Amino acid sequence: MSVIIPHKENYQMITDYFQTSLTSINPVLESQETNLAHVAEQMAKTIANDGIIYAFGTGHSHMIPMELFGRAGGLANVCAMLDETVLNGGGARRSSKMERLSGLADIIWENTPPGPKDMIFIVSNSGRNAAIVEMALKAQKEGVFCVAITSLTQSKANVSLHSSGKKLYELADVVLDNGAPDGDAQMQYGEYFTGPLSTLTGVIIVNSLVCEAVRLCQQRNIPVPLFRSQNTEKQTNNEELFERFSTRNPYF
Repeated sequence: MSVIIPHKENYQMITDYFQTSLTSINPVLESQETNLAHVAEQMAKTIANDGIIYAFGTGHSHMIPMELFGRAGGLANVCAMLDETVLNGGGARRSSKMERLSGLADIIWENTPPGPKDMIFIVSNSGRNAAIVEMALKAQKEGVFCVAITSLTQSKANVSLHSSGKKLYELADVVLDNGAPDGDAQMQYGEYFTGPLSTLTGVIIVNSLVCEAVRLCQQRNIPVPLFRSQNTEKQTNNEELFERFSTRNPYF
C-alpha cells in the first residue's frame, strides 16, 4: 500500500484551522486572568466544602460540561446536567427548539438541584435562548455561584430570545469570554464560513480551571476527588468516588 505524502503547500492549508485557532487561545486566557483566578478559587472552595460543580449547556455547548464530567484526571464532584431534551443526540432540530422553550430549565434544575455550597457553569455561545437564561436566573434566585462561558461578541450582536430581554452574560457572577466570533465559524473560503472556535477554547478554559483548582487544593492540603483512567493497569478508587457522589448526581 502506497503512502500519500501531502505537498508542503497542501499541508499548510490542512493546518489552517489549527494555526488560526492557536492565535486565539492565549489572548482568551490572558485577557481574563482575573476572572479565571476568581473562578479557580471558587472551585477550590467548592471542593473544600464537599460541594458539587454543576455544568449546563445546550446543543454543541453541552460538550464543555461533558469535558468536565466523569473523565480520567477530572473532578468527581462534577455533575454535568446532560438532559437529553437539549442535546443534539435527541435530534438536532428538536434540541434547537427545546432550548428556546420557557420552563424547561426549571424541570432540569429540579432533577439535579444545586445548593448554596455548590456552583454552576452555564455554557452558551449566544447566551440568548430561554433554557440558558432561565438556568442563570434560577442560579441567581437560589444563591448558587454562576460562571458563564459565552461569546461576548456574538451575545452582544444578537437580541435575547427570552421574555426578560436578558442574556447569560448579564446574569452570571463571573463571565468568561470564549473569544468566538459572531456565528462561531472563524475560517472563510470565498462565500463559505467554517471552523468553529467555541468548543476548542471552552475546553481549554475548563481544563485550565480544573488544573488551577487542583493546584490550589494541593497547596492547601485539601483532598481532591479525582478520577483516574480505568484503562490502564494502575489501581483506581473510581468506584468509591462514584458511590460517594451518586446520591447527589443522578448521571452517575
